[in-house]
Amino acid sequence: MGMSAVARLLMARGDTVSGSDKGEWPLALALAADGVTIATAFDAKNVAGADVVVRSSAYGNANPEIAAARAAGVPVWKREDAWRELARGKRVLAVAGTHGKSTTTALAWTALRAGGLDPSLICGAVLRDLGTNAHWGKGDVLVIEADEYDRAFLALEPEVAIVTNIEHDHIDVFPTYDDVKQAFARFASGIVPGGWLVACADDPGAAALAARGNNDLAGRQIATYGTAREAGFRVVELVQRVDGVSFDLVGPFESPIPVSLRLAGAHNARNAAGVLAAADALGVPATAAAKSFTTFNGTERRLEELGSARGVTVIDDYAHHPTEIRASIEAVRARTTGRVIVLFQPHTPSRLRAFFDDFAAALRTADDRVVAETFASARETADSRAGARELASRAGGAYVDDAEGAARALAERARPGDLVLVLGAGDIRPAGVRLLELLRERARV
Repeated sequence: MGMSAVARLLMARGDTVSGSDKGEWPLALALAADGVTIATAFDAKNVAGADVVVRSSAYGNANPEIAAARAAGVPVWKREDAWRELARGKRVLAVAGTHGKSTTTALAWTALRAGGLDPSLICGAVLRDLGTNAHWGKGDVLVIEADEYDRAFLALEPEVAIVTNIEHDHIDVFPTYDDVKQAFARFASGIVPGGWLVACADDPGAAALAARGNNDLAGRQIATYGTAREAGFRVVELVQRVDGVSFDLVGPFESPIPVSLRLAGAHNARNAAGVLAAADALGVPATAAAKSFTTFNGTERRLEELGSARGVTVIDDYAHHPTEIRASIEAVRARTTGRVIVLFQPHTPSRLRAFFDDFAAALRTADDRVVAETFASARETADSRAGARELASRAGGAYVDDAEGAARALAERARPGDLVLVLGAGDIRPAGVRLLELLRERARV
């Protein structure tokens, strides 16, 4: 996802771009349709003639293309080096946080466009309104999802930085929560003098970062947002509807600003409030930015409805951390009068081991649950400890090997009126699609 956005912006500015991965991925195929040369396997010959090779954090020197580039003396950049190149000469609005970055980034880009700007975009999800996850704008602003993995976000020097929350995650990079907090403190210290830190007052980690401002962020300005009484941009009169959320935003305005979103959940109300604070810092009136949210259709894999069959609604979501699981389950409660059934695929064995008890507790907030085998990703080997099977047992659910097994298990459980929530950052989405197929087949029978 992140690499494809970099590729799209490099191509848009006139560079010749090629790329490799294992197999065919939708975003790669979309790039191929626009002129990027795509390889579906790694091979040293793929980097022949390159001036620069950009690598994902998932691949190191053992990758044959990286090894070939180094042997040939071709510069090898990491993802953040490409960010630095693309941000040169830009005013950067960076969206950081353990959760909520993609939706907040997409909202921020939408808000700035409503203010008459044409910012560039690097997002960690496809915007439904745009059909892609990147945009090369004519303006001097870059809106970027500032991923903390591998400390990539430390390459940025934002004019405005939104911090949605700070929790412990990515155990392979941040062994302790203190490691995470220190990385975010360094990120905030990279805000340019005169710039803004926009931090969520509802989150202890983000609020603590904002509280350090007088000592560690001298010369920067600080804005806070959320439902907390002390928030400078405060969410009040929050209403969760079947089709989204609405609230009033109280802040440095003559009167409260009404905000309506097609997105579900209190967490998205907070995300929107943070964006309005950031837009205000960049000179875009919050009233204009808020109006743009009424037609914003969200991002793919973030509480995205896949369809309905036999009275069962199926929603796909990227949640892969206990906090995200709880927020997603809470967000969809307003959308159904029936049960909420969760299918969860853990993402990486290290994360599952680190937060095992919290995962079990989060899953128990659903009415029923199915756990699929852990997605290892390119960064880790497969789980040899049967963690997913144990999680299913601890959470009081069923264990399945793969997406097909998950779809069949859900088809047996779901009843008319139920909502099935497919959760995970790996390759579990097809289970939701397959579930709908099975339900439709049963309807025909």
